[in-house]
Amino acid sequence: MNAITPAPPRIDVHAHFIVDPPPFAERFGDDRWPSLTKDESGARLVRDSRPVRTLPAAALSLEARLPELDDTGIGHQVLSPAPPMICEVGDVEADAEWARRINLSMVETISDHPGRFSAFGIVPLSHPGEAVKVLAEMKDIGMVGVEIGTTAGTRELDHPDLTEFFQAAAELDLLVFVHPIVLGSTTPWTSRIDTLETTFGLGLTTDTAIAAARLAFGGMLARAPGVKICLAHGGGCFAWALTRIAHLWDANNSISAAELARSFYVDSVVFDPRNLRYLVDRLGADRILFGTDHPMPGSDSLKGDTLAELTPQARRQIESTNALNLLGRRPA
Repeated sequence: MNAITPAPPRIDVHAHFIVDPPPFAERFGDDRWPSLTKDESGARLVRDSRPVRTLPAAALSLEARLPELDDTGIGHQVLSPAPPMICEVGDVEADAEWARRINLSMVETISDHPGRFSAFGIVPLSHPGEAVKVLAEMKDIGMVGVEIGTTAGTRELDHPDLTEFFQAAAELDLLVFVHPIVLGSTTPWTSRIDTLETTFGLGLTTDTAIAAARLAFGGMLARAPGVKICLAHGGGCFAWALTRIAHLWDANNSISAAELARSFYVDSVVFDPRNLRYLVDRLGADRILFGTDHPMPGSDSLKGDTLAELTPQARRQIESTNALNLLGRRPA
């Protein structure tokens, strides 16, 4: 397979694709496993017997999305499963089989378009030992990273049981893409965020910020040196909380909160050029990767409108250089 090419220049590291789910809901008689429904009105991703995503054609077909990418100057997309496809509701064997089958389907899907797409896979992170095995297999089949949620079941991401997983990701040189998993219009970990708009704007971003804080200030970054982690949606509200965290953290620790925060990459899915400028000021343009969340309903501009107020150098870094440095030497 060919390597990622920088022309057209924009590389989108946050884009989703839905492969046909294995028929686990029927096989196990358990509707917590995802399934697809299709009729004349369209396609829907279903979990717990209810639709959790309405899917445009581009979510199911690369041929349907290519004209849109061509029209907007996207030269390469890194595809990850839609977050509801990260599913661990069975035993270790079932959860691992689910992840392996999704990963193989993703690789098979992009194989017809060498150089245009690459893929992140998923792992059964609630079963850390098995997750390490699946991670190594992902590397072998040419995936460039792994998408995980903001927790591993009941474990936070700084749990000691997950150390081997993050160390393995570092050793395998696979990017870890942290993406919140919310199935509906309410936030599952609190009843105080209970509308679609506030879940999208506050629930998802707070969830990501908590995960980032656990990784940074809970010691996982120190236990897994060299691990490359990208936080979805600009890192949520993590960067905006840093000043308050640093006010106490920096007085008692030898490594500053700002330095720990710069260990992360974040994507550019923040919708407003002012927010992106703040991320550049806080983290640096070299820590930001272009992303869109395409083709989900809450996606950002494929044309890169959010980058419009940046310097040409910063824009070039975010649109392509950073992704090439992270992923460009790997199979696509």
